[in-house]
Amino acid sequence: MIDDSISTPSRRRFVQIGGGVLLAGLAGCAGQGGSGEATATESGMDDGSMTETDMDDGMTESGMDDGMTETEMDDDSMTESDMDGGESMAQEFRVRIENVSTGDTLRTMDGSVAAPLSPGAFAVHTDPGVLFTPGEPASEGLERIAEDGMPATLVESLGGMEMTTTGDAFDTPAGASSAGPIASGDAYEFEVTAGHDARLSFVTMFIQSNDLFYAPGPEGIALFDGDEPVDGDVTDQVQLWDAGTEVNEEPGTGPNQAPRQSGPDTGEDENGTVRLVAEVDDGFSYPAVADVVSVTVTPVG
Repeated sequence: MIDDSISTPSRRRFVQIGGGVLLAGLAGCAGQGGSGEATATESGMDDGSMTETDMDDGMTESGMDDGMTETEMDDDSMTESDMDGGESMAQEFRVRIENVSTGDTLRTMDGSVAAPLSPGAFAVHTDPGVLFTPGEPASEGLERIAEDGMPATLVESLGGMEMTTTGDAFDTPAGASSAGPIASGDAYEFEVTAGHDARLSFVTMFIQSNDLFYAPGPEGIALFDGDEPVDGDVTDQVQLWDAGTEVNEEPGTGPNQAPRQSGPDTGEDENGTVRLVAEVDDGFSYPAVADVVSVTVTPVG
């Protein structure tokens, strides 16, 4: 549990699932994790840029000829063939994270409940440990997803990591027009571009818990097998993790879990570390990963 809880109602959106109120994420989070590139206005370009006259005065056609011959340009510059070769090293992939649970997947002492998944964050990277490191405390960003399904803070942190080539949030179910969790049969889809040495990591909250999340290990999922792009089901590389930030309650019934808590950042602090749920002796049972989530990677183009 984090100390700086978000109290402004306008910053979060709630949806009704299984008779409880579920925190779905930040309002307007469909716009998070954008490129952040500034766009120059036409006026700004006119005021600060070089005019046609300046360009003519600064370098004549003769000056260009004197400074570099056509032969030198051909010898020193990148050829079209070189450029094609560099681009061909990268491959675009479509990633699909689908909720495959049924009404009987999560059984509790009070009966079966739904097992929705939250908006999350993804990263394409080369080094391990971009989103978390087992045995270490969870970052604030990971804690916000694991406890409340809110990816904004984790996505923001990815921007300063040199080992991350790209990172963003996935928060809008395929076919939907607004952000929210995915119930049985729904899915998140997003596309990434990666080279041969790149790997994919992501996190999404197991919502009927205090601080559990689905993710591959810290090394991520390889997107190439040798020279061939990965194509197919990679669910066997996904595991259920405990962020170690909030004491566990029975899944699907705990009063401090997202569908039933009064607001985000609710529950008893655990002050632990990130571990596989299989290594946590909390006395509770959890569904098999493949009974809740399916992850596929498909090359595009």
